[in-house]
Amino acid sequence: MSIQEKISIDELGDKGHWLRKFRKAKNLNTLQLMVSNAIDRHHAVPAIVAAIYLAECQREREMEQGRYLDR
Repeated sequence: MSIQEKISIDELGDKGHWLRKFRKAKNLNTLQLMVSNAIDRHHAVPAIVAAIYLAECQREREMEQGRYLDR
């Protein structure tokens, strides 16, 4: 059983969960790879895909503003 399997569906549907993960990305290339991987794993659950998309958008805005640390 992997770590990913231990996380509940409710937590995966939370934008904050994905935002914490995506804040590890320090450039747009890395962020795109992380998002692509997450979508590949969870494409069947619309609520999770929506949370991933929202977190990606927020992280991109943070990067444009020069915010790279998890606050």
